[in-house]
Amino acid sequence: MSKTWRISVLCDDRALDARFGTEWGLALAIERKGELWLWDTGQSGLFLKNAARLSIDLEKAEGLCLSHGHYDHTGGMDALFAATKFRGPVFAHPEVIRTRYSFSTGKAREIGVPGIIPEFIQVRGKRRLDQGLWMLTDVPRMPGMFQGVGHFSYDRERTAPDPVPDDSFLVLETESGPVAVLGCCHSGLFNSLAYLREALGHKKVRAVVGGLHLIGAPQKALEETAKALLEFEVRTAALGHCTGKEAVKFLKARLALTIEVLSVGLSLEF
Repeated sequence: MSKTWRISVLCDDRALDARFGTEWGLALAIERKGELWLWDTGQSGLFLKNAARLSIDLEKAEGLCLSHGHYDHTGGMDALFAATKFRGPVFAHPEVIRTRYSFSTGKAREIGVPGIIPEFIQVRGKRRLDQGLWMLTDVPRMPGMFQGVGHFSYDRERTAPDPVPDDSFLVLETESGPVAVLGCCHSGLFNSLAYLREALGHKKVRAVVGGLHLIGAPQKALEETAKALLEFEVRTAALGHCTGKEAVKFLKARLALTIEVLSVGLSLEF
């Protein structure tokens, strides 16, 4: 089996060109010769159209993995099951089904999984999905380290803070080192990469791909993220969705590693 992985962006808020549609959300196709996995579904069926333009047949996917239970990562599931013959399996942390709200605008806004939640395989801790492919959940949160969870609650009254315990990520093991594929990284990048090291024994990380939830984050969070990229000797950071333009600008100015901006239609190989 080929050890080279290809990651194609099916949903994000920018695109390589006018052939592709955009929306606030994330969906990635992860391929290895003869093997295809789907990471999140954006917030609508738009990712299906983008996949077709890239000649990626999602009906052949080995499985769908959900990074966490927010609408902009799970909203396209109904379209996936309605428009294709894909029937799973779906892998997710059990807390993905929780009703949840955001107060980022000052008012309660429901942001949980819309539509029907299909039966799914519950993932706790670490789970090997295939040779060289892992899903990591229940990321330990170190005291004082950044977490992107400040505006979330399980109720409209904001009496039950939501720490997004279902925050998950994938690890692709390659000849040049592991690649961490993130959703929103609500656990914080340092916490996530430290967990990768603890769970799988990798001291260095080849690349991180996905969102970092740094929009509006304090300077301390940006500094901590830069420190994590340096400490784990990350060589490529392909960042999009909730990372934010200012955070990408900061990291580009601070670090010598390769930093790319995720755009629909972009493909990366590791």
